[in-house]
Amino acid sequence: MGFATKKSKRWELQQLAWTFISILMFVPLPVHIFPFVMLAQARKSKIQSWYATGVILLLVEVALFASFVYFFGTLSQAMLLTLGGSVTSYIVGNGLLLNRARPYLQRLELAEVRPLAWIPTAASRNKMQLLPQAVLDTPQLFIERLMHWRKEIDNRAMHRDIDKIIHLFQLLEQSDKMEAERFLVRHSTVVNVLMKYDEIENSRLNNSVTAESKKKLEDVIAKAAIAIEQEVTNQFKSGILDVSAETDVYIQSLKNRNLLNE
Repeated sequence: MGFATKKSKRWELQQLAWTFISILMFVPLPVHIFPFVMLAQARKSKIQSWYATGVILLLVEVALFASFVYFFGTLSQAMLLTLGGSVTSYIVGNGLLLNRARPYLQRLELAEVRPLAWIPTAASRNKMQLLPQAVLDTPQLFIERLMHWRKEIDNRAMHRDIDKIIHLFQLLEQSDKMEAERFLVRHSTVVNVLMKYDEIENSRLNNSVTAESKKKLEDVIAKAAIAIEQEVTNQFKSGILDVSAETDVYIQSLKNRNLLNE
């Protein structure tokens, strides 16, 4: 487990390599590289506000470089302000990169599960994850909810069940998007169960009532994983039967046209 995701710490450090390089490159050549790192991260994580911030800070860096060239060779107040602005820009830019490391890694982790959609801010994603289940769900939001509660919950057995449900939902969505939409309606309770389990965990109450409640919720998720696996298996079986019938008709048509021997 990493610092912000279920991936390894090595994976997380690799994804943040350019953040660390940006911090080490204190001297602008001719501008600091953090705006470019910020723009690259915004494109990969698909967060609009990050992209806008990257563009603004890049323009600031270009303006500071132009000011440095214009006042080069003087010790005027303008040159001192330019140097001070460059240092401030470096601190602010790299501070933002460090502050965004956690949501950036979480978006990259999600990108390995399914294609990302652009969102206004990282905070808006977190708000959607915590909305009541009845408000709205899309395939991407459903996966994000599961991954969010997986990170919040400490139970390893539930981690395995959640991973299994995510994998099965991916398979179902790839084979039949309409069926995947119906899946969200049938299994929306799964997210509510995870929310309640996390609430009980965070209560730090250790008594027979909470222990029994947690055990019941664990059992619900385990049974849900089994039921969902059977559901997806049935869906694949139906698809295989359809293909089998189609191929039988195809082979028979070839025989009828004397293109195949008996």
